Amino acid sequence: MEFLVLATFFIVLYFVITERLNKTVIAMAGGLTLLAIRVFPDPYEGLKESLDINTILFLIGMMIFVRVMEQSGIFQYLAIKTVKIAGTSVFKLFFALTFIVAFVSSFIDNVTTILIFVPVTFAITDILGLDPVPFVLGEIFASNIGGTMTPIGDPPNILITSAAKIPFSEFAEFMVPVNLLILFLVDLVLVVIYREQFSNKFPKEFIAGFDESKVIKSQRRFVQSALFMLFIVVLFVFQKQLKLESSIIGLIAGFFGLLLFEREEITPFLEKVEWEVIFFFIGLFIITGAMEHVGVMSRIAHWLVDISRGSRPFLGSLLVWISGIISGFVDNIPFTATMIPVLKELPQINPSAFSHIHPFWFALSLGACLGGNMTPVGASANVVGLSLLKKYKEREVRFVEFLKIGTVVTLISLLVSNLYFFFLLRVL
Repeated sequence: MEFLVLATFFIVLYFVITERLNKTVIAMAGGLTLLAIRVFPDPYEGLKESLDINTILFLIGMMIFVRVMEQSGIFQYLAIKTVKIAGTSVFKLFFALTFIVAFVSSFIDNVTTILIFVPVTFAITDILGLDPVPFVLGEIFASNIGGTMTPIGDPPNILITSAAKIPFSEFAEFMVPVNLLILFLVDLVLVVIYREQFSNKFPKEFIAGFDESKVIKSQRRFVQSALFMLFIVVLFVFQKQLKLESSIIGLIAGFFGLLLFEREEITPFLEKVEWEVIFFFIGLFIITGAMEHVGVMSRIAHWLVDISRGSRPFLGSLLVWISGIISGFVDNIPFTATMIPVLKELPQINPSAFSHIHPFWFALSLGACLGGNMTPVGASANVVGLSLLKKYKEREVRFVEFLKIGTVVTLISLLVSNLYFFFLLRVL
């Protein structure tokens, strides 16, 4: 049975990587096959044990919430306001755009962030006569770094915090500072590579044409949306004290958002839920649950403990670099879903060395999320950002060109993450 489970996993992984078949269909087909051949003695009980319902409900709620908030123009308003605050320096403009992209990406999905900010960036670079490539690359990297900051910014973090029961405030407390440092260093790398562009200044009249008020359809709706968003953030910050699961807060965000702002016509918002993503997760949960059930995860955990010889610093470093490099080429969601039960096994294998695995969750998150910056296919935001660049500006960033910059960015990110893991071992 173990062979069949592993064979299913690698077949699904192959098609996810090569994209020869729709990843949702193949993941669900793999999961349902394992249920049908009774890898679990009771398929229904196996399904219940495998599914992380907290993650599934959270994703549905937050997808609805983001679509409702988009209607207010609040994200577009932030983008234009950022341009005006930056003043006349291209250098300041670049840093302002990347930092606001990172901030927005810490609360909404990276692809949506790119779809909001890249068109605004094109408008700016057209007016100023600037090359859009460094700006788009900066925003791609920033969206992936920003998504690493919070439990809701990137799917791997949703999986990790749900499995490890890490509250929003605690996760953000440890992840925001290190990722801000990484973002600053990554921006400096791009400034050095494209230094000729960033030495320019431009007259203030150039940005006078940007009017943030035009993206606000209703002032009342805008203010109400901003207050509601603040309320949801407060719920996440005090999640531990309120004893609320992230799924409950996500559903409150989504369905109370519909109740307040879109109660007359909710069908379009329910249709915009990315059901492909939801069912992809369900398929993955079944497959990784089956792997855990037949003992595959226990074997991997034993191997990691053996190779690290019980050394916490070595195992954490291994986790950062392996997850980072793999995530540069492979979807980080299946990798993270696979590693979660492995980490849970560590205390059972070596209680003296791994009784407290809190720092390892952060190591997995940093590696899995930041590794996506290495290649053009490392994250969905990369693919979308580069496709917009090609479609609207006829500028193609080739795989090797991106890889050269992405490798430097990723090496710096993982090195800082590795050093930060050593710090976490001391404080957690």
